[in-house]
Amino acid sequence: MPNRRQFFWSAVAVGFLAGALLGALFLLWRERAWRDHDQTERQAAVEALLAAAAADTGPAAGDASSRNGAAAAAAVVYQRENAIVAATQKAAPAVVTVTVTQRVAVRDPRLRFFEFFYPERRPPQMRYQERQNFGSGVIVGPEGFVVTSAHVIGQAPTQVTVTLSDGVDYTAEVVEVVDRFDLALLKIPSGNVPVAVLADSDDLKIGEWAIAIGSPFGQLLADTQPTVTVGVISALNRDIVRQSSNDRYYLGMIQTDAAINPGNSGGALVNALGEVVGINTFIFSESGGSIGIGFAVPSNRVRWLLEEVREFGHYRQASWGVLLYPLTGEIMAALNITDPVGFIVRDIIEDSPAWRGGLRLFDVIRTINGVPLGSRDTVTRLVYEAMVGDRIQFTAEREGKPFTGDIILEEAQR
Repeated sequence: MPNRRQFFWSAVAVGFLAGALLGALFLLWRERAWRDHDQTERQAAVEALLAAAAADTGPAAGDASSRNGAAAAAAVVYQRENAIVAATQKAAPAVVTVTVTQRVAVRDPRLRFFEFFYPERRPPQMRYQERQNFGSGVIVGPEGFVVTSAHVIGQAPTQVTVTLSDGVDYTAEVVEVVDRFDLALLKIPSGNVPVAVLADSDDLKIGEWAIAIGSPFGQLLADTQPTVTVGVISALNRDIVRQSSNDRYYLGMIQTDAAINPGNSGGALVNALGEVVGINTFIFSESGGSIGIGFAVPSNRVRWLLEEVREFGHYRQASWGVLLYPLTGEIMAALNITDPVGFIVRDIIEDSPAWRGGLRLFDVIRTINGVPLGSRDTVTRLVYEAMVGDRIQFTAEREGKPFTGDIILEEAQR
């Protein structure tokens, strides 16, 4: 049987373990209580800061630095509700899905054998089928105007459907297509529709936030809310010259690293204030996915298109009435000139703006608005955004004699 000494030390050991356990439990309870207390104090402090910022007062009433500190502290604490979230909430409801239906001619590949061996026979009749193209758009006018990319609309669509972020579908009318800017203007029935705010794209800064919002598959998904990607304005006034005669010129474009995914063409590029600064257009990519090089048409061109349609019912294409051709070695030798900077008037329409401005066939234009015409890209850039009514000043030569003149642009015949 255990003696008294063993019993004593066993009791001491049990008591020590029990005390240690109770002490640990007490410490855990006290830490949790302090943490809850700190959280309650932080929440109370935040609420006080927000109240102070809203009332334009701080811990020391009338102290400007205290008021500013209160507002700054509240903004930091609530940084989850940042500018990107607020901008998205403001702009996203006006971003829509654009579904374009086209009637496309289809040839049966099995008939190629017949056509090869019997070319004199009557060619087989073409078959037609309907195809759909999906893109995005932005509501930019309370009249129901929706802007999207011209390449989303394509050629001769049979039906265009606009799906709003709340899932409501509208059959849209194609009001105007401006291939030069890759913009198209649609119209849906006016009513209580969300309208995006167009910013001044000339005020953009490289490095500021850029939010790309698109809605490419609103009719196919149960959730018709737009998608959002975030980046910055990477560059401004980017010129992308065409590689073939079938390509468009894209001049003065906005470059962004915000991902513009397939189907987001025609969607909105938004700044931190929730204003539309551009219409997402295309990306540079070898795989088809975004690699952080995307481009958007500046919003000022959208505003210009809207103003033209509202005032004149259509976009007015400016006309010069002249065809220019770059100077080659053969042309320079024939004209007995040595300066290669300039373009020759290859063709001109009688009584056109260029004709009335004093130009004639085989004149050599040296400058336009003071800019030397050193390349075709220079000429294209100068006339790309020319508007009806603009006055164009030029210097030219005729048979070695310099002269100057003005051209007032007019609307091209539709």
